[in-house]
Amino acid sequence: MGVKKILDIFFPPRCPVCDRILDAEELRSGQKIHGICRKKLFPVTQPYCFHCGRPVVEDREYCHDCARRREKAQSPYGRREPFSYIERGRSVFIYQGEMKQSMYRFKYANRREYASFYVQEACRSCGDWLRSCGIQAVVPVPMYRKKEKRRGYNQAKLLARGIAEELNLAYEPELVLRVRDTRPQKELDDKERKNNLKSAFQAREDVVQYSCILLVDDIYTTGYTAESVAMELRRAGVGKVFLLTVCTGKGC
Repeated sequence: MGVKKILDIFFPPRCPVCDRILDAEELRSGQKIHGICRKKLFPVTQPYCFHCGRPVVEDREYCHDCARRREKAQSPYGRREPFSYIERGRSVFIYQGEMKQSMYRFKYANRREYASFYVQEACRSCGDWLRSCGIQAVVPVPMYRKKEKRRGYNQAKLLARGIAEELNLAYEPELVLRVRDTRPQKELDDKERKNNLKSAFQAREDVVQYSCILLVDDIYTTGYTAESVAMELRRAGVGKVFLLTVCTGKGC
């Protein structure tokens, strides 16, 4: 009997929606969620933003935020910046209803086991796209070391490691580090969020061995954190950075 099966006996996996223990039949069939609970989730389906992956209405290519940033980047006035350091992004679920509670427990209540369900769904819905991108390594959005030690884990690392294993890619948890602690982004307005992340991340010199990287995080909101990490990777010599998150906002 494998180690995982033994652990499942003594520490049975829980459903990521209702948090109740999965039964033996579900475990044998490879299910990581109760069938009735799956119906309470909202997968991201087309149409979604061509850039960040948020759901959009039928006649839009880009969500409101991405459209605004593209327009600003194309402005003939002032200093020109790239529209985005991220090539493209995708998400698996819309961040609403039961998924909000699921993600809260995953991040703050030590429900690390939920990661296997999130990884399974990410590879099922986005696996073909990820394989087509030419990705060489998977990198989690880093957490400040003191915060990670205090919490006991970085949820992005659990996701990134699982995705790397499923897709047979290199897993690089230390390729970029968070070298400065910052205020929680949710406490700040748009301008403060940008300034809050300046010089917060640092890539290792050997990052140049990879020309295409997948950045992984739990939730996509404004995208400023992922953009800051991607900017550091690109400036350090990485050619392309793609983004995959478990959840994203509703879009427009």
